[in-house]
Amino acid sequence: LVLQGNSCKGECSNHMEKLEYLDESHTYLLSGVIIPSVSELLQFIFPNKYSNIPTQILKAKASFGTNVHNAIENFENQLPYSLTPMEQIVFEQYLYLKDQYNIEAVEQEVMVHYEDKFAGRFDMLANIDGKRSLVDIKTTAKLDHESLAYQLGFYAMAYGEDFEKYYCIHLPKKDIGRLVEITPKPKEELLRVIEEYERSKQ
Repeated sequence: LVLQGNSCKGECSNHMEKLEYLDESHTYLLSGVIIPSVSELLQFIFPNKYSNIPTQILKAKASFGTNVHNAIENFENQLPYSLTPMEQIVFEQYLYLKDQYNIEAVEQEVMVHYEDKFAGRFDMLANIDGKRSLVDIKTTAKLDHESLAYQLGFYAMAYGEDFEKYYCIHLPKKDIGRLVEITPKPKEELLRVIEEYERSKQ
């Protein structure tokens, strides 16, 4: 169970609202009521994205990505971390990008919500080459720019800020790491998706 107070930067009318995350079921609760996650909204937009990939492979990829994410978070918080040799190679790509682009982590793994519409947790808010940036970290072989445009758009809307830059730190297993700029979807498009999602659940 992860519990956090209101994180929506003025988007919420009730500042006594509490956002909870139940790790076992990957469920967000706002004041005790289940609300959809950003992941659920992305699955609604891209319903067949992983349909051809076996569950076991998806779990292995998710575990690899989680370990690299945790190492980055711990490194930035000056905490110990443990990685397999392959994970270490990917992590060192992050260190290279951090040095190359002056990546200064400000906040990491922050839970946010937009009213009672959705909730999520973004990877990093950072100053990159001096610009305040919202960042997602991916360890997939290829990047889905369209999905990232929605994902970072939802996070920014929930946080309540228009950032100077939006990036993906792409750390694939078998290639060099890259810092990729993403153009987030506009708020009107994000609200349209939320409306369609809500109609689909009625």
